[in-house]
Amino acid sequence: MLVDLHVHTVFSGDAVMAPEELIARAEAMELGGIAVTEHDSYAASEATAALAEGSDLIVFRGIEVATDMGHLLVFGLEDDDWRTLQNPVTGVVPARSLVPYVLDRAGVVIAAHPFKSTSPSLGERVLSLSGVNIVEGFNGRCFSDENVRACQLAQAHGLRIVGGSGAHLVSEVGRCVTEFEERIETLSELVAALKAGRFRGRYYGRLAEW
Repeated sequence: MLVDLHVHTVFSGDAVMAPEELIARAEAMELGGIAVTEHDSYAASEATAALAEGSDLIVFRGIEVATDMGHLLVFGLEDDDWRTLQNPVTGVVPARSLVPYVLDRAGVVIAAHPFKSTSPSLGERVLSLSGVNIVEGFNGRCFSDENVRACQLAQAHGLRIVGGSGAHLVSEVGRCVTEFEERIETLSELVAALKAGRFRGRYYGRLAEW
């Protein structure tokens, strides 16, 4: 099952893709699922999930959280109570507070685009975040060398690799995907598959090099 594990819509604030356009594009590419990871909001993905009801396309809801160390993809939370972790002055979420918060609630955290030069990214600091053992090694908005660095880091340190487009435009959907070994249909099944390592990241249309 192919899932684009990182997409945005207009509800992220910086994307120009409507939920209807996202769903249509994903269906046209015959993806099995998409993970809507709007910026800093779980609630913002509700509209897209509602539109996909009754479709063969599975819509998973996650969050891309901007932390003090870089962007993290979070799956398993079903509300925005995590915002209580934000610094009351700066509004920034400490990564070292967010990760245990998510894990304590049976969720999973992924380091988004670790070496992306145009977005806040963790780089090698991901190695210091206990509980984060998955990196987005294939990101559709990264330069190829940035994805190579992410995959090499993961390979060298025993981290797992997922793929996601990071799409903000219709044309970007599905550029990178995560191939799961089995069909998954619920958020809890997604989290379980991620924790079990039953997947691999790759570019759409060709196999991963790692």
